[in-house]
Amino acid sequence: MAIFLFLVALAIRTAYLLQFSESPIFTNPVGPDVEEYDLWARQIVAGNFLWSYVHIHGPLYPFVLAFEYWLFAFNHFHVRFFQLMIGLASAIPVLIALRIIHEKWTLHNLILGAIWALYPPLIYYQAEYISETMLIPLLCVSICLLYLAEKSEKHVNSLYASAGIAAGLAVITHPMSGFFVLLEIFYLLFLLKNRFTVKVRNAFVFAAVATLAVAPVSYYNYFILGKLAPVQANSGFNFYLGNNPDADGTCYLRPGPEWSKVHERAQKTASAVFVSKDSYFLSESWNFIKNHPLLWTNLLLQKALYTWSSDELTSGADPGPLKYYTPIQSWFRWSFAVVAILALTGIFMNIRNRSFLYDYRHFLLLILAFWLAQIFFVTSARYRLAMLPGIFVIAAFTLDYIIINRRTFFTAILPYAGIAVAIVILPAPRVSPDMEKAEAYTLLGESYIKSGNLPEAESCLLKASDPMYKWSRSYNLLGLLSEKKNNIAAAEKYYLKAVNCEDSDPYGLMNLAVIYSEKNDFGKANAYFVKALAVDNENADIHYNYAFFLSKFKGNAILAERHYWDCLKLNPAHRKALNNMGLFQMQKGKYSEAVKYFSRAHSLEPGNPDLIVNLAVANLADGEETRAEKLLRKALAINANHRGAKELLKIIDANRRPNRN
Repeated sequence: MAIFLFLVALAIRTAYLLQFSESPIFTNPVGPDVEEYDLWARQIVAGNFLWSYVHIHGPLYPFVLAFEYWLFAFNHFHVRFFQLMIGLASAIPVLIALRIIHEKWTLHNLILGAIWALYPPLIYYQAEYISETMLIPLLCVSICLLYLAEKSEKHVNSLYASAGIAAGLAVITHPMSGFFVLLEIFYLLFLLKNRFTVKVRNAFVFAAVATLAVAPVSYYNYFILGKLAPVQANSGFNFYLGNNPDADGTCYLRPGPEWSKVHERAQKTASAVFVSKDSYFLSESWNFIKNHPLLWTNLLLQKALYTWSSDELTSGADPGPLKYYTPIQSWFRWSFAVVAILALTGIFMNIRNRSFLYDYRHFLLLILAFWLAQIFFVTSARYRLAMLPGIFVIAAFTLDYIIINRRTFFTAILPYAGIAVAIVILPAPRVSPDMEKAEAYTLLGESYIKSGNLPEAESCLLKASDPMYKWSRSYNLLGLLSEKKNNIAAAEKYYLKAVNCEDSDPYGLMNLAVIYSEKNDFGKANAYFVKALAVDNENADIHYNYAFFLSKFKGNAILAERHYWDCLKLNPAHRKALNNMGLFQMQKGKYSEAVKYFSRAHSLEPGNPDLIVNLAVANLADGEETRAEKLLRKALAINANHRGAKELLKIIDANRRPNRN
């Protein structure tokens, strides 16, 4: 039966990826969170292992994603399939934990395995480039090790330490895991049935090792930021999003005009009083809590219910039209309602059953931890993913109970099931389908542009333009699309709209500068580049385009190189900047340096024959003829008609022929 379930799970995941691969987003990761993880992973692949600023996400998953990119040479089908296999394997420690609880393999294990194999939303998120793909496995391993530690008579300290490592790694994957760590420490200290000295020792080992796993990240963040940032930046905004007068319990503030206005206002106010934007957001939230305690309490209650809502609420790059893009996800969008009702029914039935509470203690603590995290911050389908191992275990328990007591279960569970249904079905979080569609079409349009499908890109962006009519990003994308269609006049019109709608949008200014440089209006182009840098000097793309302008149109190689440096300092994975810096080093005769830059560019696009040829040229100039020849043959294996590779191979062959004169 286990083999059958595995094969079914494998077939479903493969079918899902084949359906998903028809979307342009499959090979072009775009959208909130996903883009940041992708960019950070690319920087790591390019050799930048130590980050130069505190990111808005925990660091563990970007390193895992970077490893996957390197291992599979940026083949997105293989990367996503690998993540799905990790997610599927996460069921193993949970099944082992149930084996410890029951002291044998039971129907409960089989039902859990079936739920894990078949549950569609888990498949969707585990194929995405988000931290939860590693968070869930780490939490499952930690829980399994905790059960083993409490059951074992040997290696107890090692098992608690191992559980602490997994929990600590979960924290640097997503800091909401800190709630789980704190609840486990509380349990080990005060609820675990053991001698006081033993309880203190166990709690200390678990807590100390978990802290040691987090400490290097916290120290390094403090070192580069100059103030405490235990895991990531942006915690102030995350708290504000769920605790302000306009909050409704969901991620109501989505990328778009309103998002931009809130952040612009925060930045201006924070700068005026010399505090960070995070501090401003925290201050706004605390003022709301202090001045409106009843409204805040009502908001907490809303979030407590919305966590269990049957709706799969949006958080990052997962608006409904993208989440349900594939038939597998669209057909089974009711899946969470089923497992949530079963789990809540099981909990309500056994709320006073000490044996039940003890048996499933760590899974119940997991549910409680991430429920509390969402109550205090914000709710979404993605943020409740970490609850799923616990929800699955209790849902499987309830189904097991129903099967065993199939003749009498109805009257026993009916009252509890009724309450569970009310909690899951009745709350109605505020969702704007029109805005979700607009956001989805914007992301699809951007992806279609990157994949070269301009007709589909135009169709999507025009559908998104009405709801997003005051958003500079939409205008910039429409301008980029017009450029690719060689309609420069339309592109200029869109870029001017982008600049006008958001107080000097830096991307709009940069794009105008690029257009004017191509029209040979160099004075105007330079002025717009200067304006763009004045608005946002921390934008790698602006530095890159200005460097390209200075080099190609102004002949100022020294200043151009300086801006390429600035670009790579901000984004070490900027492939075009790496390539151009390699060309600069070649011109200066620094061939070894050129090899380094071209190698980093090649690592980001290993299937690009032009980059391979550039690297081969640098190696040849540096005296590495054998290495250059291998690279050229690799380029020809990708593109058999690559002219540059053929000519260089002829030169190498000619140099090797003996001179008969």
